[in-house]
Order: sequence, then C-alpha cells, then structure tokens
Amino acid sequence: MKKALFLMTALALTSAASAAPFVYPASWTSNKASDVKTGGTLRTVNLQDFKTLNPFVTAESPSLVGSGGTLNAGSLLTQDPITDDYIPYMAEKYTQSADKRTFTFDIRSGMKWSDGKPITADDWITSYTLHSNKDIGSNSYDSFFINDQPIKVSKVDNNTIRVVFPKPDVTALEFLTGFEPEPTHVFMPVFKAKGAQGIKDMWTISTSPSDIVTSGPFMLDRYVRGERALLKKNPYFGEWNKDSAGKSLPYMDGVQINIVADANAQLTQFLAGNADVYSPGNRDQLAQVKAAIDGKKIDANLIANASARASSDFMVFNMDDSATFKTKLFSNVKFRQAMSMLINRDAMVDLTLGGLGQPTYTGVYPVYKDWIPSGLDKYKFNPTAAAKLLAEIGFTKKGADGILVDKAGNKAEFTLITNAENTRRQGFAKIVQDEAKKVGVKVNTSFIAFNQMTALLDARDNFGRRNFDAIIIGLTGGGKVFPVSGPNVIECKDLPEGGNLHMFNQSSKCRFPFETQTINLYWKGRAEFNLAARKAIAGQIQKIEADNQPYIQLAAQTVHFSWTNRTQGELPRAAVNSLNASTLFGPRLLEMTWINR
Repeated sequence: MKKALFLMTALALTSAASAAPFVYPASWTSNKASDVKTGGTLRTVNLQDFKTLNPFVTAESPSLVGSGGTLNAGSLLTQDPITDDYIPYMAEKYTQSADKRTFTFDIRSGMKWSDGKPITADDWITSYTLHSNKDIGSNSYDSFFINDQPIKVSKVDNNTIRVVFPKPDVTALEFLTGFEPEPTHVFMPVFKAKGAQGIKDMWTISTSPSDIVTSGPFMLDRYVRGERALLKKNPYFGEWNKDSAGKSLPYMDGVQINIVADANAQLTQFLAGNADVYSPGNRDQLAQVKAAIDGKKIDANLIANASARASSDFMVFNMDDSATFKTKLFSNVKFRQAMSMLINRDAMVDLTLGGLGQPTYTGVYPVYKDWIPSGLDKYKFNPTAAAKLLAEIGFTKKGADGILVDKAGNKAEFTLITNAENTRRQGFAKIVQDEAKKVGVKVNTSFIAFNQMTALLDARDNFGRRNFDAIIIGLTGGGKVFPVSGPNVIECKDLPEGGNLHMFNQSSKCRFPFETQTINLYWKGRAEFNLAARKAIAGQIQKIEADNQPYIQLAAQTVHFSWTNRTQGELPRAAVNSLNASTLFGPRLLEMTWINR
C-alpha cells in the first residue's frame, strides 16, 4: 500500500512539472508587465474584527476565508473582469452535457496548498461533503440544492470531478465559480473522528496562523485581535499563477489589514498615509480626500462616482412565530408598510450620504438598474398615510409621553440596532428615529459591535426566541445572471437546514404566503434561460417584496475609489465599478497589485 501511494505521489509530481499554469491576461491590469516591481506590502483597513477563520462557519463579508475569502485562490472557473466570460481557472478545461445539467472538470495539475500538499479532486469532494452537511450549518449549505434537490458532486479520478445539477440552472456557472476546494488532509480526519461539531470547532480566530492552510496568493502570518491581520506570500501560489510575461504571482510580499473602530477612523488612516486603499462613503469623506490630494497632503488617485453600489442596507424586524406582542406587531404587514412610509429616504441620501446616492425600494442592488421595474415606491415617505395605517391596527391615541398606544396599553415602541463601526447606518437609524417620533412611534437606537449584532440574528434564549426588535444591516455578494437574493435569503426553513439569512423569520417554517410565492418564483427564475423572461420574474419577486416589506430598503450610496500612488495594478478604468471591487482592496485583483517602492 505504501509503495502504491508513493508511486501516485511521484506521478503527480512528474505531472506537475509539465502542467501549464494559469496566465492572467494583460488586459486585467492597467499596467504593463514590464513596469511591475516585486515585493512590498499593501496596507488596508477593516471596520471590525474578523469573526472566524473557519470556511464552514463564516457568514460575514469581507472575510479571510470562505467563498471569495482573501486567503482563497478561487475555484474551478473564474470570471473575466473585462468581458464577464466564465473561463477555466483551477480546472484546466471542462465539458457540459447537452442537457446543461452535467459538468466534468479536469483539475489543473501542479496546484498546491500553502503547506505544500497537492490540490486534487478530493479537495472539492471535501468542500462539497462539509458545506452540504446540515449539521455543520454552513452559510453555503443552500447553494448545493436546487429547490430542495441536491447538486451532486463526485470524483471521477484524482484529477477529475463531475458536478450534476438536478435540473438545468441558469446560475450554474456562477455556482461553479464560487465552489471552492478545502484541504482534505486538514478537515476530513477531524470530521471522521469528531463529526460536524469537530468541524465547527476548528479554525477559530485564535487558531495559530501556522495551522491555517490556504490556496490563495497569501497566507495568514499573524493575527492580533482588535489590531491587525498580517498576510504573507504563499510560496506555492506562484508555481501555477503567472502574469502575461511569465512572472510568478502575487507580486507583493504581504498585506496588512488594520482593524479600526469605525468609518471615521478608516478615513483618518488613509489621510494619515497609513492605508493604501479607501472608498469614501459620502460627500464629506469624498471632499476630504479630494482636498488632501489637491493640497498634496497625500499622493493618491481618486475616482468619484465610479458606479452604483453592489450591496444593500435595509431595516428588518423580528417576525418569528412567537406569542409576544412585538413579534405579532412586526408580523402585521400594515405595521411594516407604515414603517416604510416613515423612512425618509431622501433625507438619508441628502444628510447621511451627502447627496451621493439614491433611495432604494428593492433588494436588487442599484448597480443592476435594468433589472429593477418601476412602481416599487408604493410605500415611500408619507407620514400622513403611515399614521392612518397605524390607526387601522389600533394605534389611535397617544399617551402623555406622546407615544401611540393601543386599547390594551401597548406602546408603539421598539429598539433599532445597528453596528457601531458603521456611521452610515447610524445616520440612517437616527433619521428613522426622528421621523417616527413625529407620528408617535418611539424608536430607541442601540449601536453595538458588528459581530455582536450578527450573533443576535441567530441566537435564541431558553424559550427559543430571538431577542431583538429590529436591525439595520446589509447584504453584498450574489450573482449577475439572476441578481435577486440567493437561496439562503429566500428560503424559510429551520436552521441548519437552510435559510440562515432569512433574517425576518427564523421559525421552523414559512409563516406568510408571500414567502412561498417568492420561493416558487425564485426557482422558476433560476430555470429560465430567456433573459427577458428572467427579468420579468425578477420584477415579480421585487413587487412582492415591495408590497410586504419583509426587508425595508433604505438608501444606497454611490461608490468612490481612492488609492495611493505607491499602490499599482488596478483594473483598467472601463472595468472599475462596484461589481469588480473588493471591500478591502478596491478595484483591483490582489494577485496583480504591486507596490511602487
């Protein structure tokens, strides 16, 4: 047995020597390969501590691990940032069956994990096995099912895997771009010995960096909670990733991610020259950056109004199936409609975003404007109409304190939470508070750490209840082919079976007819290959959302990008937009970023 294993290893090594690397096209960077200098460290800023280093537990963005994580190379396919075409990446080539259901991938030879072990077909099988295990409760769990029918992943041989969809799916290539491998030699011994809980307990934020095995251009060198994450070059990545001149990637030696308390500190870091990339979030921040550049206080570039935003901010109520007065109130569609009409979105754009943004009424990001139908603003700002709806559900009188009460003496009052690091969301919350007060609804605001806030979405007390009223939070990510919320937002099944981001209802089942309607339309859209028909289905989903207000959309900022002139390798200007930009690194591919020293 040992001899056979050694022979296979030797054959793999021989194959690796002759394997063709993935070559990054010259069109993916604004620089010529001959201009590049190697070495140096990129400095950036994150607004909160990273919550975990475990790819099967993480649900936050940005993240160091998980699908799209900074430490990950990518997957079988990648998407050309210039043309949007899907092209083989960790797969050298692939075939698709005539019925569009079966994909067969030849894994690229010569790839290695950061500990030098080869990346093989087994690592996709491990990823599939663990992400699709309901007891682990991965954020990606729902992605491996098409309307409750599983996507099946199998190993053909050490260098070949097969992915079979239960039915043709228009988002299949997007899924395959996000289906990333995980190291079998690290995770599977633990899974076999300790099961799902063993996997969930792995790779906490306190785990030694030397134990974290990655596939991407960088690996974790050091993590100091509340201060910084230091990344260093993965020496094996450059063996199979080259630029157009044949130079190994990444160009840089490392990345430093500083942890700061809030958005003001983030701006301060950039203006002080301690960070290389920054995205101003409002007119004031934009003006400060421009003034610093014009006054030659910082040597930097600025692209204002680069694009609409590829993310959303919304207010969501706790609508679980419990017997409390508040959850019953929040479950009343007229209350949510009234609250939507107390959202002064124009004030949010003017006061919080400095005029650089737009009101939003749908979960489809503003950057996908061609997918957003008209007439979604049925419950736009209208305090008079809001007061009328509140009266219809029993809030006809005010108490001595000016707060509306019903016949039983219940007050129209709730606590609105958002994250302390995000000044934009705090500004939104204060506007909600001010406008609601005018009609007699008392909104108490609470600003807490982001990780603490996301924990509230999942945590339950001894009675099985979630202990929050309302939260302002956001989503990012998702696909371009059918840009409505993904299955982990759409589905309303009990955890860990799915729907972990179905934030308003974490009961054991769908509670409202609109939930089922949305789910059915979503899967219908995923099966529709005609673009016009798919857009029409997306429009139906958005109209249901607009009528029922499960997520009360707020406002979206325009995206701006700035970076120091020591930082080179950004995407060509035509490709600079929020879809091709990273929260941490701006409009660039980290592999092709270089430092002009």
